[in-house]
Amino acid sequence: MMMSLVYCIKQALSLFFLPNKLFGLLGRTVLLPLAIFAYSAVALSFDVPAKQTQQLDENSPPANLSLDEQIQLIDLEILLLKAELAHKNGQTDQVQTYLSELKTQAQGIELPSNIQDRMTVLQDYLNQSKPSDEASATFAFKPGRVLAVLPMSGPYSRAGQELYEGLKSSLKSMYPEEKLEVLDSNIYDSMFEAWEWIRLYQPSFIFGPLVKENVEALSALELSIPMLVFNEIKKPNALAKSFVPLSNKDAVDKLVDLVKEGHYQRIAVLTDESDSSKALMADFKNHWPEQESDYPVYIQEQPVVSNVDQALERAVNSRQSTARKSWLQRTVRSPIQFTERPRQDLELVISFLPYRLAMQVSPLLEYYHLNSIPHYWLPSQRPSVDEFAASIPFWQATSAILPVSYARSIKQNNKNTDQIGQIGIFYALGELAARTVIETTQKHSMVMNTQLGQLTLDENQNYHFYPEIYWLDTGVFEKLTD
Repeated sequence: MMMSLVYCIKQALSLFFLPNKLFGLLGRTVLLPLAIFAYSAVALSFDVPAKQTQQLDENSPPANLSLDEQIQLIDLEILLLKAELAHKNGQTDQVQTYLSELKTQAQGIELPSNIQDRMTVLQDYLNQSKPSDEASATFAFKPGRVLAVLPMSGPYSRAGQELYEGLKSSLKSMYPEEKLEVLDSNIYDSMFEAWEWIRLYQPSFIFGPLVKENVEALSALELSIPMLVFNEIKKPNALAKSFVPLSNKDAVDKLVDLVKEGHYQRIAVLTDESDSSKALMADFKNHWPEQESDYPVYIQEQPVVSNVDQALERAVNSRQSTARKSWLQRTVRSPIQFTERPRQDLELVISFLPYRLAMQVSPLLEYYHLNSIPHYWLPSQRPSVDEFAASIPFWQATSAILPVSYARSIKQNNKNTDQIGQIGIFYALGELAARTVIETTQKHSMVMNTQLGQLTLDENQNYHFYPEIYWLDTGVFEKLTD
């Protein structure tokens, strides 16, 4: 009798999914009494006979736990029951997702031994199932039930709506009968909650998410559904590809190509304390392993602590010549004429800095009579279009690595430029994303020029938007590359 009751509870648990935040209240009201009973039941596993189960009090929440801690354990029990249901039905991807969320929520909690044992059983099942599942995972556009997971409300709603309209327009032109459904990612507290609705909808392909945190969270769930996301993914996923025209990784790749084309080997790089500047520096250095002997590159990182002047002074070693002049002057006890002599072996200066700092670099190089040394600027943080347009007359001899869409907005430079640059781009991005992913599903590589820059599909089906090089010099702002 007890076994049949627990089985009914487990079946009931699988039915209570609502695609909005009402699930938090309604779900708790309905599921908690059931879960409390299930947690205390004699038989909790599908495969364990009732006569082999432990006594009732051994499976109950410990009496010394607070109410919040008991509720946490009940929440974990609900997830565990869902994972076991998926296990019984052979739904490996759902077992993976539930178990991953279970481990996340269980951090810092001392789990009862019976829960740990059941989690171990599920993990063993996943370990045995993974090789065959990974072998069959391929990224490809599949029409039928296409879903967009985008912020249709909240702070990113305008971008999400523009993106959705662009996707819908492009899909309709190529698949007139295809209907693009949309899920508002902003109404969920977490992507795990959104996933529970997504799995019921069973889409054939997903466009989105857009917001970086949501991209990382949803891709980490290792869905068995191909997904084209609109932000960078830290952890590679065979079924999740990025479509980002403002990617820092692609910008660094472009910079590395320029260094190799110019045969630069002695390079000074100016950075600041921001996370974005540090990330750019780390990515750049990763392209030059120390053991690479055919093309050695010597990189001197110079942090900007207080001001650019001091950082560049250290980079060019001008202080050493000043020290020699002071020593000689004291030795001969007579004033002498002096011109600072910085190091002569420096070949290139790169700055991963905000624009207000970067625009000081080239004038300082001229001060040290090193104006023949090129200065490449890859912004650690792009300024607004209006800010950058206002600064153009004050730049000197700088090669800036910028996204094509951003540079186009600067050239247009009118009162609505910011809105065009930050919002209008998403409609174009949506149109291009749908068209590209459909056309390139069967191709192994591709290079095409688009309104958002040169788009490349590599051999691993990763999309890259490479930026262009723009010359900045006393009011001049022109593209250098074809």
